[in-house]
Amino acid sequence: MKTVTTILFTLMLSMLCQSQEKNIETESVTLDNLITFIVEHYSTQSDSTETKNIVFLIETYSDKFNIEDSVILKQAFKLLSKRVTEEDLISIVAYSNFNGVALSQVEATNIKKLLYAIEHPKSSVKSFEEDGIELAYEFAKENFVEDADNSVVMIRIPNRTSTITATEVTASKVEPKAKSNAVVLTAIALLPEIIAVIKN
Repeated sequence: MKTVTTILFTLMLSMLCQSQEKNIETESVTLDNLITFIVEHYSTQSDSTETKNIVFLIETYSDKFNIEDSVILKQAFKLLSKRVTEEDLISIVAYSNFNGVALSQVEATNIKKLLYAIEHPKSSVKSFEEDGIELAYEFAKENFVEDADNSVVMIRIPNRTSTITATEVTASKVEPKAKSNAVVLTAIALLPEIIAVIKN
């Protein structure tokens, strides 16, 4: 009887965790397709009353984005700010070259703060962490908004060469990752709990 009770309790706990995870939608897009993604996923229709709480998880390869990538990101966020409302929230988390929260839950229409975080991604991070992907999901859970469309959108920037120097790594205490990139590429579209299992 004790065994059956334990199994039922474990099953219920698992189902509860899964239902909570389903409330945070996971999306993945490359930078080249970001503007198209925004057009397709964020409608300008005024009849949409559900508040959005979006965590953008942006891949980093250096202290700053190169000019081309920065322009695309800025244009994408400018477009997004016109397709949302003041009630919607946006956060930006960085991963890969450095990991941390670059922007914490601002109004989606606050384009000034959004663009600043894009222009100065590393200096916007107050506390550097070891794993940006895990951090993004923890942040999304901690800042979950009830009755809202909560999501994590991973923006991948493939085929970029890091220009960070050894001195910069030491100064910022950012440790290079040996096996992380392979995991990221194969796990992008998976749910957070599956990512955690693969990485462990």
